[in-house]
Amino acid sequence: MTPYEVTIIMFAGMMLLMCTGLPIAFCIGSIGVIAAFLTMGVDGLSLVYFSITALTSNIVLTAIPLFVFMGFMLYHSGVAEGMFDTIYKWSGGIRGALGIGTIGICALMAAMIGVSSATVLALGAIVVPSMLAKGYNKHMTLGLVMSGGALGFLIPPSVMMVMYGFLSTVSVGQLFAGGVIPGLMLAGFYMIYVAIRCALRPEDGPALPPEERASWKEKFLSLKDLIPPLFLAAAILISIFSGFASPTEAAALGAGFSMICAALRRNLTWKVIWITLQKTFELSGFVAVMIIAALAFSKAYSSLGATIMIRNFVMGLDVSPWVIIIIMQLSFFMLGMFLDDIAILFMCMPIYVPIIKGLGFDPIWFGVLYVMNMQMAYLTPPYGLNLFFMKAVAPKNVSITDLYVSVIPFLFIQLAALILLMFFPDIVMYLPRELFAQ
Repeated sequence: MTPYEVTIIMFAGMMLLMCTGLPIAFCIGSIGVIAAFLTMGVDGLSLVYFSITALTSNIVLTAIPLFVFMGFMLYHSGVAEGMFDTIYKWSGGIRGALGIGTIGICALMAAMIGVSSATVLALGAIVVPSMLAKGYNKHMTLGLVMSGGALGFLIPPSVMMVMYGFLSTVSVGQLFAGGVIPGLMLAGFYMIYVAIRCALRPEDGPALPPEERASWKEKFLSLKDLIPPLFLAAAILISIFSGFASPTEAAALGAGFSMICAALRRNLTWKVIWITLQKTFELSGFVAVMIIAALAFSKAYSSLGATIMIRNFVMGLDVSPWVIIIIMQLSFFMLGMFLDDIAILFMCMPIYVPIIKGLGFDPIWFGVLYVMNMQMAYLTPPYGLNLFFMKAVAPKNVSITDLYVSVIPFLFIQLAALILLMFFPDIVMYLPRELFAQ
């Protein structure tokens, strides 16, 4: 078969299996294994097997379960509840302050957790009912929590960046540095949107009534709930950027500090430890299965010559490199509506990264663009996972239509940020150049 025929058959087979409702990992992995066996026989199966077993020797991927453990430990220990209580007391008579503060909490939790699901579940259960009870607009509240939760993709430590670094063989530390400014910029855009909306429509984000406002003493005493999370986030990032620890070592450091944070809140019980371990094994197991399935597909696909064919075809096009970049971004957006982010990573990056390098673009910059696209994918129907997470914990009067409507303005904000990063690469590359200069 020609590489063109391989491409059509493998992707059509995968889409056909997905239409049956089978798990995505099975659809992707089975097509890869079948294609390897039918085209290369036992040698094809051996290729897939040894590619998968090689994963066990990669220390970078060890960071994933450690970051996941840290995220769920903080989620179950009530750290998010303490941070929201602080924001609530400081919001006072400022319109929209509760919403703006919630975005700040999302950014801080992203810097501690790196797992979008834990942030959305925690704030969806704590913040959304409270904000709705205070008269905040339902759609704005839902949208800011879901989009704020997705900041965990961009603000380090990001599990997705760890996997991109593993696959593209670029420094995870530099990827983390590249995500800092874009992540804070995007959080700032969300805050500006909420502030402007509440200024134009005061009923969407009313100020707290005078009788509910905290005294200055209560405000300052509440700051104690921010000290452990800020210390944890700073410890992780400084240890990585200073070269004191690798991302994997920093993940272990964060996992240990997360237990200390839980102990300080007197929530380090055997029940919390057991639930955290259970959730860590569940999510890490899901990630592992997705990685294995996607790796089987990509190895079979590339070994049949299709990857080289696509790369040569794209490199031979008489178009601007920016046209190719834009087409890649559109492909991420379209695939993100139907596929898991890990599947997209392992299917696309073996093809895209060599093209990016051949065109003279920086793979770190491109990795941040990919992560930004995955943020959008987590909010985009029908496969936007943050929509499902929010539906699981939101009040019963919140419908799936409410969730779809709520993310629209935030998707446009993300798109604007993505365009800025595309045409102003220094936003991404400034910190990696400064922190990792040779």
